[in-house]
Amino acid sequence: MTRYMISSSDILEASILVVDDLEANVLLLEQVLHRAGYACVASTMDPHAVCELHHQNHRPLQPTQQ
Repeated sequence: MTRYMISSSDILEASILVVDDLEANVLLLEQVLHRAGYACVASTMDPHAVCELHHQNHRPLQPTQQ
């Protein structure tokens, strides 16, 4: 079995979608992610936009709040 290491640059180039109903949370997460070096960060507060944004960028979904 061959194992591959993921490089730091691969991780920082990950496509991330931030979704929250509170603008302060969205802005904070965007700021934290950009400062950490993530380059592909998108966000929305519109729940109806999530599916389209997900399909446009093929992001895996990871719910963090229910």
